Amino acid sequence: MSHSVIHCVIDFFVKPPAEEKVRELLTGILEPSRKEDGCLKYKLFQNMADKCQFTLIGAWENEDAFEDHLQSDHYRKADSAMKDDLSKTTDVKRYKYIQTDPTKMGDTKSSGFCILI
Repeated sequence: MSHSVIHCVIDFFVKPPAEEKVRELLTGILEPSRKEDGCLKYKLFQNMADKCQFTLIGAWENEDAFEDHLQSDHYRKADSAMKDDLSKTTDVKRYKYIQTDPTKMGDTKSSGFCILI
């Protein structure tokens, strides 16, 4: 497994009648997840244009820590409790941060706000 930080994005697409139920289930796993070994960040978002889409965005020390999270009791219980309330399969994505070396940015342009790569 990877030893670099893993950023995860987990999208939940909920049937309209179950919006409040799923919101409660997801908010209920936030604190236990944040206390897990390897959790660096764990936040819940709701799509402003589609209130039936929730997204968990997190950062984990490594892929093993993220996998442990997906197998944790609180995550599995919430996942099981909402499975009939989802309009489509939960979408779990893993990302790694790509950092460029700022000392080698000779070909970039910069503004007062950012560096364009």
